[in-house]
Amino acid sequence: MYYIGIDVGGTNLVAGLVDEKGHILDKVSHPVDKSMTAEELCAELARLARKVCEMGGMEYGQIEAVGVGLPGLVDNKRGVVVQTPNMAFADTPFRELFQQVWDIPVFLGNDANCAAIGEYWAGAAKGCDPAVVVTLGTGIGGGLVAGGKLFTGYANSGMEVGHMIIQPNGVLCGCGNRGCWEQYGSATALIRLTQMEMEHCRDSVLWELCEGNRFKVQGRTAFQGARLGDPAAKRVLATYLQGLSIGLINLINVLQPEIICLGGGISNAEDDLLLDPLRELVRQGSFDKNSPTRLEKASLGNDAGVVGAALLCNMV
Repeated sequence: MYYIGIDVGGTNLVAGLVDEKGHILDKVSHPVDKSMTAEELCAELARLARKVCEMGGMEYGQIEAVGVGLPGLVDNKRGVVVQTPNMAFADTPFRELFQQVWDIPVFLGNDANCAAIGEYWAGAAKGCDPAVVVTLGTGIGGGLVAGGKLFTGYANSGMEVGHMIIQPNGVLCGCGNRGCWEQYGSATALIRLTQMEMEHCRDSVLWELCEGNRFKVQGRTAFQGARLGDPAAKRVLATYLQGLSIGLINLINVLQPEIICLGGGISNAEDDLLLDPLRELVRQGSFDKNSPTRLEKASLGNDAGVVGAALLCNMV
């Protein structure tokens, strides 16, 4: 059986032809045109799906379903995209509009949920249940597979783990609350912490790494500085890992999944600077000090969303 998965990102639209084992057989991408209306974008995604089908040498009838992963809130039962950041979707009848171009079963999922499915089906979480995937990017996304099915909550907005409040009256979040986990554990948070430390330590090697311009700081900058032995960079990482660990500890104490996979650019840091100290912090904070929950890097990278979207029909 063959499926098509579409990952709707802020920069690119990516469609992949995927087999039942989660292997991507062919892939095509196209830049996002932010001037498109919701109707035009739905039609464009349908054309992209047909294109990757043709590229893979498949007849349309050989495709079981198309799955689409989008940032924001979706309602798969109704086939509606409720809302997405920085896009034209708002209570958009996505499935109906897509099927006007290609009449095929269409499934919708949140992008973080799709990443969880991808890792569960063909990545680092394969064979693990329950499995949680946490993506560390601009914010923090999360997805949970339990009993072989995707958990989305009563109204499809479950597992918004980035908005767990870990610091009452803390940093203001884009959601309007204060102290959300993503304000302490995301890549954006790490960049902010790095910039703050640089202001307090003008002789830090961090300034050299960003060419004297604090606005050039990236998520990897603190890791680079720590590798060079810079005390300021080490302080940044200590603070960041503390914040990141609190959310992970909460997830383990509530869910005790078999595995938590970390994705996003931050997860590419070397184990001795990220995973090793993080595992120890999580162990110390877990109720069950002998918790079998494994903390690992996600393995599919940017392909997780495509694979997960393609296999949505088997998970919802």
